[in-house]
Amino acid sequence: MQRPLLPILALSAALSSTGCFVTGLVDDLTTPDVRISPEAWVPRIDTGDGAGIDAGPSTAIREFKVGDPIVVKMTIALRQSAPVDDVVDEEGNITLPLIGEFNVLGMTTANAERAIRKAYIDNKIYNDLTVNVINGAAKAAIDEAYSITGAIRKHGRYPLKAGMTLREAIIAAGDVTDFAGDKIKITRNGVTRTFSYRKIKRGTAVDEPIRNGDIIEIMD
Repeated sequence: MQRPLLPILALSAALSSTGCFVTGLVDDLTTPDVRISPEAWVPRIDTGDGAGIDAGPSTAIREFKVGDPIVVKMTIALRQSAPVDDVVDEEGNITLPLIGEFNVLGMTTANAERAIRKAYIDNKIYNDLTVNVINGAAKAAIDEAYSITGAIRKHGRYPLKAGMTLREAIIAAGDVTDFAGDKIKITRNGVTRTFSYRKIKRGTAVDEPIRNGDIIEIMD
Protein backbone atom coordinates (compact mmCIF):
# COMPACT_ATOMS: atom_id res chain seq x y z
CA MET A 1 0.00 0.00 0.00
CA GLN A 2 1.45 3.38 -1.03
CA ARG A 3 1.91 5.93 1.79
CA PRO A 4 -0.14 9.14 1.37
CA LEU A 5 1.90 12.24 0.46
CA LEU A 6 -0.48 14.81 1.92
CA PRO A 7 0.84 14.74 5.54
CA ILE A 8 4.44 15.01 4.32
CA LEU A 9 3.63 17.91 2.01
CA ALA A 10 1.75 19.68 4.79
CA LEU A 11 4.72 19.26 7.17
CA SER A 12 7.11 20.52 4.50
CA ALA A 13 4.98 23.62 3.93
CA ALA A 14 4.83 24.33 7.65
CA LEU A 15 8.61 24.11 8.04
CA SER A 16 9.21 26.28 4.97
CA SER A 17 7.05 29.03 6.45
CA THR A 18 9.33 29.17 9.54
CA GLY A 19 12.48 29.84 7.48
CA CYS A 20 13.85 26.29 7.10
CA PHE A 21 14.51 24.61 3.77
CA VAL A 22 13.15 21.09 3.30
CA THR A 23 14.83 18.68 0.90
CA GLY A 24 13.04 15.36 0.40
CA LEU A 25 11.76 14.17 3.77
CA VAL A 26 12.33 16.27 6.89
CA ASP A 27 16.00 16.34 7.90
CA ASP A 28 17.09 16.07 11.51
CA LEU A 29 17.79 19.75 12.21
CA THR A 30 19.68 18.99 15.41
CA THR A 31 22.50 17.15 13.63
CA PRO A 32 25.21 18.99 11.63
CA ASP A 33 25.14 18.32 7.90
CA VAL A 34 28.22 16.20 7.16
CA ARG A 35 28.26 17.55 3.59
CA ILE A 36 29.36 20.98 4.81
CA SER A 37 33.13 21.40 4.88
CA PRO A 38 34.80 24.01 7.15
CA GLU A 39 37.10 25.05 4.29
CA ALA A 40 34.11 26.49 2.43
CA TRP A 41 33.69 29.27 4.95
CA VAL A 42 36.66 31.58 4.77
CA PRO A 43 36.88 33.14 1.36
CA ARG A 44 33.98 35.24 0.15
CA ILE A 45 31.78 37.99 1.56
CA ASP A 46 29.11 39.75 -0.46
CA THR A 47 29.97 43.43 -0.99
CA GLY A 48 26.57 44.34 -2.41
CA ASP A 49 27.77 44.69 -6.02
CA GLY A 50 27.82 40.94 -6.70
CA ALA A 51 31.61 40.81 -6.95
CA GLY A 52 32.45 39.65 -3.44
CA ILE A 53 35.73 40.13 -1.61
CA ASP A 54 38.08 37.90 0.29
CA ALA A 55 37.20 37.76 3.98
CA GLY A 56 40.74 38.42 5.09
CA PRO A 57 42.10 40.94 7.61
CA SER A 58 40.21 44.22 7.78
CA THR A 59 41.24 47.75 8.70
CA ALA A 60 38.48 47.96 11.32
CA ILE A 61 39.33 48.65 14.96
CA ARG A 62 39.23 45.05 16.22
CA GLU A 63 39.53 41.81 14.30
CA PHE A 64 39.11 38.31 15.70
CA LYS A 65 42.33 36.70 16.91
CA VAL A 66 43.16 33.29 18.35
CA GLY A 67 41.81 33.05 21.90
CA ASP A 68 39.17 35.78 21.51
CA PRO A 69 35.82 35.04 23.16
CA ILE A 70 32.90 35.29 20.74
CA VAL A 71 29.12 35.25 21.09
CA VAL A 72 26.89 34.58 18.06
CA LYS A 73 23.17 35.35 18.33
CA MET A 74 20.81 34.27 15.55
CA THR A 75 17.16 35.15 14.97
CA ILE A 76 15.20 32.88 12.64
CA ALA A 77 11.55 33.62 11.79
CA LEU A 78 11.34 36.17 14.64
CA ARG A 79 12.62 33.60 17.15
CA GLN A 80 16.04 33.92 18.74
CA SER A 81 18.00 30.69 18.97
CA ALA A 82 20.26 29.84 21.89
CA PRO A 83 23.42 32.00 21.62
CA VAL A 84 26.69 30.38 20.62
CA ASP A 85 29.32 31.15 23.27
CA ASP A 86 32.74 30.06 22.01
CA VAL A 87 36.44 30.93 21.80
CA VAL A 88 38.42 31.27 18.56
CA ASP A 89 40.66 28.20 18.44
CA GLU A 90 44.26 27.90 17.24
CA GLU A 91 43.13 27.55 13.62
CA GLY A 92 40.76 30.53 13.84
CA ASN A 93 37.60 28.41 14.02
CA ILE A 94 34.46 28.46 16.13
CA THR A 95 31.68 25.85 16.11
CA LEU A 96 28.25 26.78 14.74
CA PRO A 97 25.06 24.67 14.99
CA LEU A 98 24.32 22.63 11.83
CA ILE A 99 27.53 23.89 10.20
CA GLY A 100 30.37 22.83 12.45
CA GLU A 101 33.74 24.56 12.26
CA PHE A 102 33.62 28.10 10.88
CA ASN A 103 36.68 30.31 10.40
CA VAL A 104 36.47 33.89 11.71
CA LEU A 105 40.19 34.67 12.02
CA GLY A 106 40.95 38.23 10.89
CA MET A 107 37.28 39.16 10.51
CA THR A 108 35.57 42.10 12.15
CA THR A 109 32.19 41.49 13.81
CA ALA A 110 30.44 42.96 10.75
CA ASN A 111 32.35 40.67 8.38
CA ALA A 112 31.61 37.65 10.57
CA GLU A 113 27.89 38.49 10.68
CA ARG A 114 27.68 38.64 6.88
CA ALA A 115 29.74 35.48 6.38
CA ILE A 116 27.78 33.42 8.94
CA ARG A 117 24.45 34.50 7.47
CA LYS A 118 25.68 33.64 3.97
CA ALA A 119 26.86 30.19 5.11
CA TYR A 120 23.45 29.27 6.52
CA ILE A 121 21.59 30.51 3.44
CA ASP A 122 24.00 29.05 0.86
CA ASN A 123 23.78 25.65 2.53
CA LYS A 124 19.95 25.88 2.46
CA ILE A 125 19.70 25.52 6.22
CA TYR A 126 17.62 28.70 6.59
CA ASN A 127 15.86 30.91 4.04
CA ASP A 128 16.73 34.01 6.01
CA LEU A 129 18.10 34.95 9.43
CA THR A 130 19.58 37.84 11.38
CA VAL A 131 23.05 37.35 12.88
CA ASN A 132 24.58 39.37 15.70
CA VAL A 133 28.24 38.76 16.58
CA ILE A 134 29.95 40.11 19.70
CA ASN A 135 33.72 40.17 20.10
CA GLY A 136 34.28 39.60 23.81
CA ALA A 137 37.88 40.83 23.65
CA ALA A 138 36.86 44.11 22.00
CA LYS A 139 34.08 44.63 24.55
CA ALA A 140 36.52 44.10 27.43
CA ALA A 141 38.89 46.65 25.90
CA ILE A 142 36.10 49.23 25.58
CA ASP A 143 35.13 48.67 29.21
CA GLU A 144 38.59 49.77 30.38
CA ALA A 145 38.62 53.53 30.88
CA TYR A 146 39.90 56.45 32.94
CA SER A 147 38.24 59.70 34.05
CA ILE A 148 39.72 63.18 33.88
CA THR A 149 38.57 66.42 35.50
CA GLY A 150 39.82 69.81 36.67
CA ALA A 151 41.64 72.26 34.39
CA ILE A 152 41.24 70.13 31.27
CA ARG A 153 39.55 71.14 28.02
CA LYS A 154 37.25 68.08 27.77
CA HIS A 155 36.12 66.56 31.05
CA GLY A 156 34.82 63.00 30.99
CA ARG A 157 35.49 59.29 30.79
CA TYR A 158 37.83 58.03 28.07
CA PRO A 159 38.72 54.55 26.75
CA LEU A 160 42.04 53.29 28.05
CA LYS A 161 44.48 52.28 25.32
CA ALA A 162 47.19 49.71 25.93
CA GLY A 163 50.33 51.32 27.35
CA MET A 164 48.72 54.76 27.73
CA THR A 165 50.64 57.26 29.89
CA LEU A 166 49.53 60.31 31.86
CA ARG A 167 50.61 62.76 29.18
CA GLU A 168 48.85 60.76 26.47
CA ALA A 169 45.68 60.64 28.57
CA ILE A 170 45.76 64.42 28.98
CA ILE A 171 46.27 65.03 25.25
CA ALA A 172 43.39 62.64 24.44
CA ALA A 173 41.15 64.91 26.56
CA GLY A 174 42.13 68.04 24.63
CA ASP A 175 45.14 69.01 26.81
CA VAL A 176 45.17 71.24 29.86
CA THR A 177 43.58 74.70 29.88
CA ASP A 178 45.45 78.00 30.12
CA PHE A 179 44.56 78.11 33.81
CA ALA A 180 46.13 74.74 34.66
CA GLY A 181 48.87 74.59 37.24
CA ASP A 182 51.80 72.21 37.43
CA LYS A 183 50.30 69.62 39.78
CA ILE A 184 48.24 66.63 38.64
CA LYS A 185 46.57 64.14 40.96
CA ILE A 186 45.87 60.52 40.12
CA THR A 187 43.53 58.56 42.37
CA ARG A 188 43.85 54.79 42.00
CA ASN A 189 42.11 52.28 44.25
CA GLY A 190 41.46 55.00 46.83
CA VAL A 191 45.08 56.18 46.94
CA THR A 192 45.95 59.64 45.55
CA ARG A 193 49.40 60.61 44.25
CA THR A 194 50.62 63.94 42.89
CA PHE A 195 52.80 64.48 39.80
CA SER A 196 54.55 67.45 38.18
CA TYR A 197 53.31 67.96 34.62
CA ARG A 198 56.22 70.26 33.75
CA LYS A 199 58.77 67.63 34.76
CA ILE A 200 56.94 64.96 32.77
CA LYS A 201 56.95 67.15 29.63
CA ARG A 202 60.66 67.93 30.12
CA GLY A 203 61.47 64.26 30.51
CA THR A 204 62.93 64.72 34.00
CA ALA A 205 60.13 62.67 35.63
CA VAL A 206 58.52 59.36 34.71
CA ASP A 207 55.41 59.67 32.56
CA GLU A 208 53.10 57.62 34.80
CA PRO A 209 51.28 54.70 33.12
CA ILE A 210 47.49 54.99 33.41
CA ARG A 211 45.45 52.06 34.73
CA ASN A 212 41.80 51.08 34.34
CA GLY A 213 39.61 53.15 36.67
CA ASP A 214 42.15 55.92 37.30
CA ILE A 215 40.76 59.37 38.15
CA ILE A 216 42.97 62.21 36.93
CA GLU A 217 42.55 65.74 38.30
CA ILE A 218 44.36 68.66 36.70
CA MET A 219 44.97 71.25 39.43
CA ASP A 220 44.73 74.99 38.70
